[in-house]
Amino acid sequence: MIYTLFENIATVAESAILFWFLIYTLSFKEIPLKRKIVFTSGFFLLLIDVIEIINQHFTIEGIFISAYCFILFLYSRILLQGKWWHQLLLILTELAAIFLVNGTITIISSIVLKEEYSELLLMRNPARILLLFLSKISLICILLPIGNAVRERKFILKPLQTLLGVILLITSTVAGSAIQKIMLDNLLPSFYTTIIMVFLIIISVLLLFILTQLSFRNQAMIKQVYLETRLKDDEIKLKESIQWNSSVRTLQHDLKNHMAIILQYLRNNDTENAVRYIEQVSGTMYHYPHYTDTNNPAINAIVDLKRSVCTKENIDLKCYILSELPEIDDITFSVVFGNLMDNAIEAEVKEDRTNRQIRISIETLGSYLHLTIQNKISALIPISGRIPETTKQDTIHHGLGLYSVTQAIDNCNGTIEFTQNNGWFIVDVLIPIDNT
Repeated sequence: MIYTLFENIATVAESAILFWFLIYTLSFKEIPLKRKIVFTSGFFLLLIDVIEIINQHFTIEGIFISAYCFILFLYSRILLQGKWWHQLLLILTELAAIFLVNGTITIISSIVLKEEYSELLLMRNPARILLLFLSKISLICILLPIGNAVRERKFILKPLQTLLGVILLITSTVAGSAIQKIMLDNLLPSFYTTIIMVFLIIISVLLLFILTQLSFRNQAMIKQVYLETRLKDDEIKLKESIQWNSSVRTLQHDLKNHMAIILQYLRNNDTENAVRYIEQVSGTMYHYPHYTDTNNPAINAIVDLKRSVCTKENIDLKCYILSELPEIDDITFSVVFGNLMDNAIEAEVKEDRTNRQIRISIETLGSYLHLTIQNKISALIPISGRIPETTKQDTIHHGLGLYSVTQAIDNCNGTIEFTQNNGWFIVDVLIPIDNT
């Protein structure tokens, strides 16, 4: 009785690991917490019940794979973010990991215990409990690094590569399940089934290695394109800064002349022309940014530059910035703030002119500089893992701004979080304060 209980606990633990992996890598959609709990609990119980029913009435291994895929894929489509082929690839990765763990442990334990494969399942001793425990721990050890890589966007595959991975994973998983069935039914001598199983395990490991190498190549391609486009972006920003600086200098130079003309009107008691002239000058000055007054010149410059762009694009910008800011790495702040503001402005330009709003906040939070950028959105933005997905067709040349942001934040041991709430897209960034 106690061994049956442990087997049921192992089934529950395995199902919990599968759900945890999907939630950790894909993240929930923007839905109420109560609905998340109810749906997750319902699908979790459904998977366990289906497994128990299949164990009692069927002996075909393929039914297990189909049940796992259908329930987990349906759950992912309803509650989790990401494209459907990404979700399917992760589910098949889970099943392949289960096959690798079970196959490896079965072969090793059969050799160590000198038991037939079918006799291992019938064992009712502490060794059986230990094998169940080892299989779940091994499953976590395999899925955890994969989940971290996907969540941090360090595992990047194109749609065609993803499709190829799905096909190969389905083939290897189905073949592995068939061989496991042959092993347990003793349809072939143990020597031959062991060789076949070892080769399937090697093939699965090589498949994972190939997908990893494709991911590394995609990352290298993104970095190459990023380096090529970064120079162009810097040239454009430099021209904008020079133009803005020239405009401000022109305004400062002309200010004395404007004041002299206004003063002459007032001396002649010609208040009507003085007022009209002031209104004309004020209309011209409106197009120039107001000065941000903090103790950090770099922050002042980049905030004023983005303020001028917002004014030009008819975006309502509200700033809440401490006047006395701590010392930070100006380059890191410029990369992070500049790219995030560019994304917010680009998003607002697509919104209705009456709904264009951006809020920025720069303050200290403990030993960190806390940067918050919020922009109005009329529709939810899909977020895959750590960062939002680009909505543009050219995924290679777009999304590089967020890539450079995450790289800069990782290099300074900071954090970044993207959330959506009540029609606002919110980015929270923590940058360590330089106390040296």
